[in-house]
Amino acid sequence: MKKFKILSLIFVVVLFVFSACEKIDPPYKEDGGDHGGGGDTVVKNVLLEDYTGHTCVNCPTAAALAHDLKHLYGDRLIVIAVHAGYFAKPHPGIFENDYTTEAGDVWNLYFGFQNYPSGMVNRVPNSPGDYIVVKDKWGLKISEEMDKEAEANMSINNSFANGKVTIDISAEFIKPMTSTYSLMVCITEDSIVSAQQNGNPDVGETPVINDYVFMHMMRGAVNGAWGENIFGNTIEVGKKYTQQYQYPITGVPENSHVVAYIYDNETKSVVQVVEEPVK
Repeated sequence: MKKFKILSLIFVVVLFVFSACEKIDPPYKEDGGDHGGGGDTVVKNVLLEDYTGHTCVNCPTAAALAHDLKHLYGDRLIVIAVHAGYFAKPHPGIFENDYTTEAGDVWNLYFGFQNYPSGMVNRVPNSPGDYIVVKDKWGLKISEEMDKEAEANMSINNSFANGKVTIDISAEFIKPMTSTYSLMVCITEDSIVSAQQNGNPDVGETPVINDYVFMHMMRGAVNGAWGENIFGNTIEVGKKYTQQYQYPITGVPENSHVVAYIYDNETKSVVQVVEEPVK
């Protein structure tokens, strides 16, 4: 009888462990180690761009997904919500605010966005010229990118005074690279409250959320829509590349972030991305 009780207890424990494991849905990756901004271990961070608009009824659902992915991956996932295209146009009344940016309009046209919400993950093409990823595949694409080894390390140091942020960026390639690369720097802002059309009652009121909270909103490009090549035509592994910018913050500094990334000039794919609060 005693032996039977022990075996029964072991069976229950094993059953519990396997049941717990089955609750984890792929793709899942623990957020750990360094986040691409210093330390002994450099990991590849991932940029998720969510192309959206305040009259897009399906966009709040995509934003909720981006929020969940950000919560899952932490600092390794950087999100930019790019307001561009038809649904981002301002209209008289509660949708009068213009959240578009020059850079966002350029990207929207270049990458060929026509359906919203849609996005890009590290701007990695699915096939030549096809960069767009539907929201239901964001998680899988992010997981695939995070499995890749880091090729560069980056850090941002910000200081804020007199309405301007001074941005000091340091970058270092840790692997031999064969293309040419550019540095892109932009500003995002959280906690912007405004009206948003919505067709999903699970994420808020329908048909309009009057006090919708916009997060990760693209607010401006610091160094143009395509950034600049500060690295030259030949990459030196281990060399510290540095650049400083100043940029006026028109939103709330405490809610604003600097996002910087290195991308391949030929493929447009993001090599490394980091984010740091303005203050």
